[in-house]
Amino acid sequence: MKALGRSWLLIVFLSGWLPAPVTAQTVIPDTEAAQHVGQKATVEGVVVAVFTSKGSTFIDLGGEYPHQTFTGWIPKDSPLAGDVSLEALERKKVRITGTIGLYKGEPEIKIMSKSQIEEE
Repeated sequence: MKALGRSWLLIVFLSGWLPAPVTAQTVIPDTEAAQHVGQKATVEGVVVAVFTSKGSTFIDLGGEYPHQTFTGWIPKDSPLAGDVSLEALERKKVRITGTIGLYKGEPEIKIMSKSQIEEE
């Protein structure tokens, strides 16, 4: 029984030393998104440009392509692709939630639902 108590105490002690994973409730700035690739998170920043290319729509934060710090990517097969109402996001602070991935070394979140985008 003593060994079980010590093991539990060791687990509790060690868990305090491990970094906490980023969750969807965690809001991170667009400039730090690349540090959280593979994690589900909410990325926050100012939309610099919204544009459609080859059917996919892109929401760039932090700078215009190719100098953006983060991109919300809406694939052409999404019902949101080409939605002209997204252009109203330009110059506004937004939060985009999803799993952060990389495309050509730049962080992005694939957006399939408008619920992933929140205006501030």
